[in-house]
Amino acid sequence: MLAEKALKTIRQYNMLSTGDKVAVCLSGGADSMALFHFLCTHREKLEIEIMALHVNHGLREESGDEQLFVADYCREMGAQCIITALDMNNKPKPQGLSTETWARDLRYQFFFQQADKLGAKLATAHTLSDRAETVLFNITRGSSLKGAAGIPPVRDNIIRPLIDCSRADVEKYCSENGIPFVTDQTNFQDIYSRNKIRLNVIPQLKNINSAAEKAIASFADDSREVYSLLDDLSNSLYKKAVGLGGLDVTLLQAEHPAVTKNLIRNNLDKLGCLSKDNVEAIYSALWQETFKRQLSADTFCRIKDGRLSFYTPQTKPKERMPDFVPVKEGEMATFGHTTLYFSVISSQEYENFKKNNKNYLTYRINYDILKGDVGLRSRKTGDTFTFVNRNVTKTLKKLFIEDKIPQSYRDKIPVLVDGTDAVVWLGDYGTNKPFVPDENTKNILLITQM
Repeated sequence: MLAEKALKTIRQYNMLSTGDKVAVCLSGGADSMALFHFLCTHREKLEIEIMALHVNHGLREESGDEQLFVADYCREMGAQCIITALDMNNKPKPQGLSTETWARDLRYQFFFQQADKLGAKLATAHTLSDRAETVLFNITRGSSLKGAAGIPPVRDNIIRPLIDCSRADVEKYCSENGIPFVTDQTNFQDIYSRNKIRLNVIPQLKNINSAAEKAIASFADDSREVYSLLDDLSNSLYKKAVGLGGLDVTLLQAEHPAVTKNLIRNNLDKLGCLSKDNVEAIYSALWQETFKRQLSADTFCRIKDGRLSFYTPQTKPKERMPDFVPVKEGEMATFGHTTLYFSVISSQEYENFKKNNKNYLTYRINYDILKGDVGLRSRKTGDTFTFVNRNVTKTLKKLFIEDKIPQSYRDKIPVLVDGTDAVVWLGDYGTNKPFVPDENTKNILLITQM
């Protein structure tokens, strides 16, 4: 049953092509072991190459044993296994992050790094049950339609072949095929929100409808389609409404409430002050001549002269951006509101990367001509940028003024420079023309916007 469902899902969402490399994110749990076994036993039929990635976080006593278990099973299945040990207990945790979020960030940083090097797609073992739990968790927290969409079958370079398989399907598959797996005992403790949903809520819903998980997943699919349309409409409205002084209130009033509210929601999310109360208050105020509201400790919005704007009061010290954020291969770097992942591959490897990563927002730079240390900084007087497809060079000051970039955001736009302090790459504008790869380029620096 699991194999048939997984094959159908792969075909339905066009997850794999002949010759693909697939790196399975293998924890050793039942879900990931079932996925790994399924892909290994079907690799010839699918004409793909399989390998595994395992992260030993070092958070539990059993972590070392689980690492050995995964490595042994990969040898048994004849697949390469790449392992990293993090020893998180002996590292300082970043402020403001839970241990779970920190572990996830480190885990996916490793996964993305290896996928880039290998030119592989990442396969995760999320199931139908995970989808249902995520939707309920998001709705319970007060999520918007975006959160109700849950876990997508395909996102960027990540594929989820088991997304239509229930946890019961996984358990049956493991039993029938004699697949060993390790069990994390914390999964059975209802001290975490997701565990409470898994252990207490889902069973009650199944008493009402035995196919409750499938029904919730169907709702998530509908939500994703509707949200995709809504977001496209919101982005179009933003482009029409944005200008000097903020957003044109008349255009926001004229649009359907769902579209305008989603536009407001997207802006608040970028500013780190998203809440339903803020969204509703701002929307209601669109019909007022003047309005002012504090959105967070240092962020306000106002309506004045027919424009809606978001700002930080000038009485407060201006946020100072770092002078220089070094960029390292295989690591992420954050500047302003932008998080980027950097990797270096050969020109030959890029063609395979492009095929497997077509949904990524990725920029290319001629790595061969970069000099000295590479890093991110804010704009400087005299910085210039030349567009790739037209012979036009402009100063960043003129460029930002013409594009009506709010003054408060201009210093937060990341500028990538090398040791000569020349502008190599500029935020959403892309690569500066002199640094675009050509036919003589041997190595390419990839920038992936996260």
